[in-house]
Amino acid sequence: MKIVNIIIGTLVSAVISTVVILVISLIKLMFTHDEVGYTTSFFNSLFVKVEENTEDWDLYTTLGVNTDNLTPIILTIIFFWFFYLILTMVYIDRKKKREI
Repeated sequence: MKIVNIIIGTLVSAVISTVVILVISLIKLMFTHDEVGYTTSFFNSLFVKVEENTEDWDLYTTLGVNTDNLTPIILTIIFFWFFYLILTMVYIDRKKKREI
């Protein structure tokens, strides 16, 4: 049961880390994009689309995730998951050696 908790905990940490990276990338893309058009970030997984002359607004901005290209996001989650899993296993192993 302990290994299941470790696996789930590291997976949750990996997802949270990836979401933080995605949000930072999207915010950076949103504030550095100063012209009308379509711009992508994080290996074409995130996009900012700016249109002008719409009926409601002078500039209309659309932010989102490109669902056709989710591979970089999934690979980032897997990378962080293995990284956190290895760090946790090393920490538990060192902690057991200290107790002996």
